[in-house]
This record gives sequence, structure tokens and C-alpha cells, in this order.
Amino acid sequence: MREQSEPGATTRRQFLKHVGVIGGASAVALTTGVEIEAQEAPSTTTAVPVRNDTMRMVKDLDRALARPLDARRWGMVIDLRRCIGCHACTAACIAENRLPAGVSYRSVPEVESGTFPTLQRFFMPTNCMQCENAPCVAAANGVVSGAMGRRPDGIVTIDYTRMKGRAVFEAASKACPYSQALYFDEGRNWTDGTPALQPYELRPSREYGRAWSRAQTKGTTRKCHFCIERIEQGLLPACVATCTGQAMHFGDLADDESLVSERLRTTKTWRLENGASTSPRVFYVEELLEAVRPLNLEPPVSCRSCHE
Repeated sequence: MREQSEPGATTRRQFLKHVGVIGGASAVALTTGVEIEAQEAPSTTTAVPVRNDTMRMVKDLDRALARPLDARRWGMVIDLRRCIGCHACTAACIAENRLPAGVSYRSVPEVESGTFPTLQRFFMPTNCMQCENAPCVAAANGVVSGAMGRRPDGIVTIDYTRMKGRAVFEAASKACPYSQALYFDEGRNWTDGTPALQPYELRPSREYGRAWSRAQTKGTTRKCHFCIERIEQGLLPACVATCTGQAMHFGDLADDESLVSERLRTTKTWRLENGASTSPRVFYVEELLEAVRPLNLEPPVSCRSCHE
């Protein structure tokens, strides 16, 4: 059937042909860089520059790894405004380090505060703070010599061949002012109670420069180490690389050009239990989003109110 139309009206066939021409021209413009002004639709929004923090942090890593180990100061800045509580960082940490049931180097506690309609909910990613003055090291070594140490780049380490048993774990945990930083590996497996352990539970984990079998890590103290195996290959820690909101920034605090150094200069940050004089290398962004300020929220307006 032939399309009927009033004089001067655009038929469906003509419209589709016109759209096809514009679409094809747009495709050419995208692939060749040719600008076709006549076909551009008027812009209704203001262009926002795309900021790729991940690529910048990878470049920061490359620059840091070119310097000696003792010239680096690894640190992390966590922007609580960007955390959506998806727990992807926790899952990534468990997968990367092949952690058993009951052990997670990373957690995201959730806290609610206030009353409706000014109710607030906070997500607070946390892990080992990699303190410059780590009290856990002295406490653990007081029980078992050489159980814990601190690398020249600031990462607090554990020797699984030495730090075994509840006594040394409890000593270190008691000395640490941060909850959910140290975990005791009770020897559990994800598939306990099933006919057989799965292959992924039997694979060795690579930590602190070597491979550890499941038998070697049972009964030991375990914690975050900023994914040493990854960063020394120029890869970001698993939690940072996985964060959907780019809430976590990682890099060398000794490098003034690094993203973490820039964030410390340009945003208000705070550290957990700062009064403990442990000098943690994990910082939290304090500033509120501009969209939240007019709401006149009741205190606390950030996790800082309870944890500084």
C-alpha cells in the first residue's frame, strides 16, 4: 500500500530515510573525526570532563615502582561519599587472596543514624591501617619473635610460619585499636560438610612474596597487606580495582604528583582513632556532598563522629 500524506507533510518512509542519513553521517563523524555541524542536535546539558582515576593510579604505581623500596610510602584514601555498600571490594579481596570461610581482609560495616526524615546511613570500608607506629607488631613479637614486621615501604607483614596459635593472635588484636583488622584462620573451608573440597579451596595463596598452602595458613593470624603481589607487578589492590564508585584511591604518599597525595591536599580527611598515635596510612574523606548540605542533617554527619 502506498503511503498517503498531506501536501508538505513528511511521510514515514521519508522520515526513516532522513534518520538513516543522519545516523550514517554520525557514524562517519565518530570514526573519522569529521565534524558535521548541520546534523548535530542542540545540546541540553553541560559536558562534564571524564576523570579516570584508575588509569592515573596505575601510572602512579609505575612511577613509584621505579624508585627503591624504602623510597615508597604506600597509602590509601577512602571517599565515603562514593561508597554504595555493594561489598564488591570484600568479594574481590576474598577471591584475590583465596581466603577461607571466616576470614576477610576487608569489610564494609553499615551504620544508621538520626531519625526520619533526616535518617542517615553510612558505609565504611575498612581494613588494616598499615600504621607507621603499629602496636600489633611489638605485641605479637613479644609472644613469638619475628611473628610480625614492617617493610620499608610501610606495609605491615605477618610470617605464617611463626604467627601461629591463639595466644599471639589475641596479643596482636588486643594491641590494635582498630576492629576488623586482624582475623584468625580457624581452618574452615567454604565447602565444609560437602562430599569433597573444591579445587579453588586447595589452591595456594600468594602473599608476602611466596606461595602458601592451605595447611600452612590454618591457625595463623591474617590481615590486609595492600595486595603486595599485585602492586609489585604494577596492579592496583583488588579492592581498589573493583570499586564501582571509585571510592578508594591508592598510591605513593611520598610522591607529590600521585592521586592520593593530591586528595590529601585538596580534600578534608581524617584517620581512625587518630588519638592512638599509630599514624595509620588509610585516610577517610570528611567533606559532605554539596547536595547533602542543605538538608541540615542531625549529627553525626560522617563516620568521623564516632571513630576519629
